Amino acid sequence: MTLLQETIALLKKMISYHSYPTSNTTDQEDILDFTLDYCSELGFIVKKVTSTLGWVQLGTEGPLVAFPVHLDVVPPGNGWDTDPFTLVEQAQTLYGRGVYDNKGPAAVMIVLLNELRQKIEEKGVRARIILGAQEETGMACIQHYTLREEKPISGFVPDAMFPIVVSEKGRMHILLESTEEIAWLDEILAGEQVNSVPDRATMKVKSKKVLDRMVLTGASNHENEMVVYQGVSAHAAKPEAGKNAFYLLMNAMAPAIRSKKMNNLLQISDLNGESIGLSCPESRFGNTTINAGIINFKENKWQVELDIRFNNNLTQETILHKLRQFFPDWTLKVLNTKDVHLVENRHLADQLVGLYRQYYPTDQTEPIYMGGSTYASYFDNFTAFGPRFPDTRTYAHGKNERMKLSDLEKLLQIYKDAIQIVIEEAIKT
Repeated sequence: MTLLQETIALLKKMISYHSYPTSNTTDQEDILDFTLDYCSELGFIVKKVTSTLGWVQLGTEGPLVAFPVHLDVVPPGNGWDTDPFTLVEQAQTLYGRGVYDNKGPAAVMIVLLNELRQKIEEKGVRARIILGAQEETGMACIQHYTLREEKPISGFVPDAMFPIVVSEKGRMHILLESTEEIAWLDEILAGEQVNSVPDRATMKVKSKKVLDRMVLTGASNHENEMVVYQGVSAHAAKPEAGKNAFYLLMNAMAPAIRSKKMNNLLQISDLNGESIGLSCPESRFGNTTINAGIINFKENKWQVELDIRFNNNLTQETILHKLRQFFPDWTLKVLNTKDVHLVENRHLADQLVGLYRQYYPTDQTEPIYMGGSTYASYFDNFTAFGPRFPDTRTYAHGKNERMKLSDLEKLLQIYKDAIQIVIEEAIKT
């Protein structure tokens, strides 16, 4: 069996797990258990740390290098052309939720470390793959790792784009709550995960006559007391690439119909916080982004979860001050935070970029400052290296996530060389 065939066979099993928290399954832990068992059978040293964190390792002595990956995914959303949890090959392309983000790269790293087993042992290093299953929901798993497990001296995270990511925006996950009596409204539901743009919003009213009087346009479904709006899912780091179904619903209403709290929420529909004083463009990182990823109204209570990503010219204190200023009638809870991550020592990063340019000499893209968050943020001088190639649409966090077979073959080549670079550098340390 070739490395490509082995990777696809493993990925097929990994894709089948519905490993997101609202799936009503135990798949976040189950996929971790499966991966640990799979690697144990290959002869890896394995450790299950928590129900959503583990690691697998080759080598028993020497410096520790690591390659963190995540096994969880965002919810599939709607409108797929294939079953999102069945790996499907069509026209030399693989389809499935997580094929790029991040089960595909996880499978690649497992296959490659096993392939490089003899070299790892001969070099006297320990090579570890850190396996998390809460990356898409706050990264508590990797935070636990940094507190309880041995920190590697170097490595990279295969969970972003080429040529390399040397810095990541800070991030805040915030819950807004408030009560409001809206005589005509029963409930509004939009979004399942805060780091994705909601692609569906439903509104249920007290009577059909209410909907008839509203004369709403653009709805994908409109019957009895229920109306449904269909948006476009996208990653919260680039909310402008999607269409938030909740905002589509709100903007379809006449201003006189919208409640006070609805108008509050429309203040952040510009996606960069300009209307509430949080717009802060920066030449490398870009502007602030605000994604209302989960919006629920039930029993006269609003619950809204925000994903806010910011550059080094904003502080968490400023963000909280502005939110409290523009949402005075809401309670605000900070659910999770992450500081801006900046790689200070670029020695290994420069070598990885040099490797990438051997395969793509025409791509002279500079190292990237990214809005997305990866496990690299929790390890000093770790970079995110791949897996997305330039001018490639992955549809990660959207429908029909995909990877070309030719890209998977290239990843196997590049990452095999990259792992060996990391090992050689560790020996010199």
